[in-house]
Amino acid sequence: MKFLVLLAVAFLATATHGRYVEKELVATPWMDRVWLDEREARIFRGEPAEIADFPYQLAYLDLTRGGFRCGASAIGQHWSLTAAHCLQTNTPPVSLQLRGGSTNRNTGGFLFNVQAYWMHPSYNTRLEYDIGIMRTPDSSPIVGTHVAHIPLPPICPDTEICCGVCAGVSMLVTGWGSTETGSTTTLRQLTAPVHEWNDCMRIWNRNGPSFVCKAVIDGRDTCGGDSGSPLVTGTGANRVQVALVSFGTSVCGSGSPSVNIRIEHGGVRNWITSHSGI
Repeated sequence: MKFLVLLAVAFLATATHGRYVEKELVATPWMDRVWLDEREARIFRGEPAEIADFPYQLAYLDLTRGGFRCGASAIGQHWSLTAAHCLQTNTPPVSLQLRGGSTNRNTGGFLFNVQAYWMHPSYNTRLEYDIGIMRTPDSSPIVGTHVAHIPLPPICPDTEICCGVCAGVSMLVTGWGSTETGSTTTLRQLTAPVHEWNDCMRIWNRNGPSFVCKAVIDGRDTCGGDSGSPLVTGTGANRVQVALVSFGTSVCGSGSPSVNIRIEHGGVRNWITSHSGI
């Protein structure tokens, strides 16, 4: 459900310590940008996916808020990534879980408790550095028979605009939620190219080095509920997670590029390593 401007403004006005109470952030353009959380969950014009083909895909669950919240990815034995805005509810880790090894976001597979989580220290209301990392207890490793980790790219030097995610490079994204025809809880996938960075920053009035944009071709788009989900390049055993879903237009599939967090950026990649050693 889309909220009226006045309601959205009222929610924003109640935000404290830089944390928004309402998950639908209305920004530039005024009524067109939302965080891609569970409120509008869909991959538009994607295709069905099986978890066996994407064993690194996780569902992030907040038990205080009805369960499924966002997508996530396994990057190591006890470590996973999601979007920072999915974590900023201040929910205690004891009420958070990850589901892995299931095509359905609500049932099956394996549940992993979250011991601790961190949001990037440079994360802000402009959604720069919109990335968070979670750790499971020593007694609850994520990676196993039905869950595998996804490798991360090396750091791209600050002197380079891009390394592995330059304009035109094909990225594959997986996620859960409704499609353009209605609600679903099963995994979906789509492939789309990287959108040219300068043009994307012009469209969104941004200039963030932590961003990488995904083009929308023939209405194929990420939308709400896909936040935190991984975008990967390569195929099979050569897949690498190069980004995670952050935000996009509320008119999903309209043609405006969606914005994602670029993992190869030094400020992101070094931060992940500082917590996880990965």
